[in-house]
Amino acid sequence: MKSSFGAPTRKLIWRCVSWLHHLDFAWLLPSLARLPLAWGFSLAKLRGHLNAATGRDWRSVALGFRHIRQQSLAGFRHLPVTADESQLMAWRDARFVAEARDEYEAQLLAADRVRELHCVFTPPGASIVCAGRSRGLVLLTPHYESFCLGIAFLGRTGGVVNSMSSSVTQDPRVDPAVRRHFDDKYRGLETYLNGGRVIDMESGLRPFYRMLEQHETLVVLADAPVLPGGAAMSVNFLGGRRTLAAGAVRLAQRTGSDLGGFICAPTANGRYELTLCEPGPSNDPATIDRVYSFMSAAIMANPGGWWAADLLPFMPLTEPVA
Repeated sequence: MKSSFGAPTRKLIWRCVSWLHHLDFAWLLPSLARLPLAWGFSLAKLRGHLNAATGRDWRSVALGFRHIRQQSLAGFRHLPVTADESQLMAWRDARFVAEARDEYEAQLLAADRVRELHCVFTPPGASIVCAGRSRGLVLLTPHYESFCLGIAFLGRTGGVVNSMSSSVTQDPRVDPAVRRHFDDKYRGLETYLNGGRVIDMESGLRPFYRMLEQHETLVVLADAPVLPGGAAMSVNFLGGRRTLAAGAVRLAQRTGSDLGGFICAPTANGRYELTLCEPGPSNDPATIDRVYSFMSAAIMANPGGWWAADLLPFMPLTEPVA
């Protein structure tokens, strides 16, 4: 009797959660992007805290269980640091806040409000990295803080900038409002890329080869585990050598492009700092290790800003740092 009552109740609760989730992406997020920036950032932060308390993430709602909340905590346990349970949970909650800010910033992109934001490049002069190149450039970055806005900041300094996305956001199980959110995000981003495009990697690699052969810049998220049948590599990342997806590095190497990285993080509401890892030859192992060590240092300095921590358990540690 108890179980027969429990199942319908859980189904009703989940319908309510799904309905509120739809309204959040269909109405609330676009509304936040129309508010004054100070209000928008404050409400986006509050929304992130609510997501942390409930374990809500668009992927969790699509699959029907709060796996991101659980796997993020497991991921932070894999970091090479000594942290008690309260610190781990604080990082887990912070990643929801960082993700919520990114979702708000995506709506700022869609609303063409990036011109109201300010970004400082470190080191000074790093903003010219994408312009006037004699060879292609692959820039790696993790799902960390405000990486998507970082792509727009790179684009508005000159040079054609492109980005690799994934069609996973258009999975039929994902709420239609969330799918529309990502489409608006990418189309809004493209307005800042000087003719550059955001293309799903599942569409094939040929467009990315052409971009790099034309000496353009391609931004790729680098904190990804190896997909079935995908290229793999061992790199020094977060405490030792781990097995990660190698597609972006292979693209750079096969087109004779340089390889670099960047981190974009907020310093105040509407203000950001983009830190560049100096590009180098992609066929030099020292370049690859330098870029991944650069990303590791940023994540270790602020683990809660890394909202892909749930993926770390799927990046096997093959050789710990001595």
